[in-house]
Amino acid sequence: PEFSLDDRGPAGVDGWASGFDRRRLRALRRGEIEPDVELDLHGLTRAAARWDLRETRAAAVAESARYVVIVHGRGHRSESGPVLRDALPGWLTEEPHAASILAFAAGEAQRGGATYVLLRRPRP
Repeated sequence: PEFSLDDRGPAGVDGWASGFDRRRLRALRRGEIEPDVELDLHGLTRAAARWDLRETRAAAVAESARYVVIVHGRGHRSESGPVLRDALPGWLTEEPHAASILAFAAGEAQRGGATYVLLRRPRP
C-alpha cells in the first residue's frame, strides 16, 4: 500500500494509506481511542525496538486488534534526539508492517512520547 505522510516538525509524523479519511487522524492523534495493545520501547536500541515492533504488530494482527499505542519517548535522554520516534514512520510504512496498517499519528504535545496506530480490519 502507498502511504501519504505529514511531517508535523517536532511534533512527529502522521501517515495514512490511500483511501483513508484524514479527518479520523485527529482522534487518533489525541489518543481518544482506547488502545487494544501497548508497546513500550523506552530504553531499547533501534534494533531491539524494531524487533519488538515486528513481534507486537504480528501478535496484534493475529488477535484482530485495531488500535496500538507505541510509547517511544520524546528523545530527551538520547544524545542524538528522538531516535525511535524518528525511525518509526519508516518502519510502519515498509513491509511487513505496511500491509496491516491503515494510519498512524504522532501524539499531540501532551502525549508526545507516543504514536497511535490504526490497524486494518482483518479480512474474512
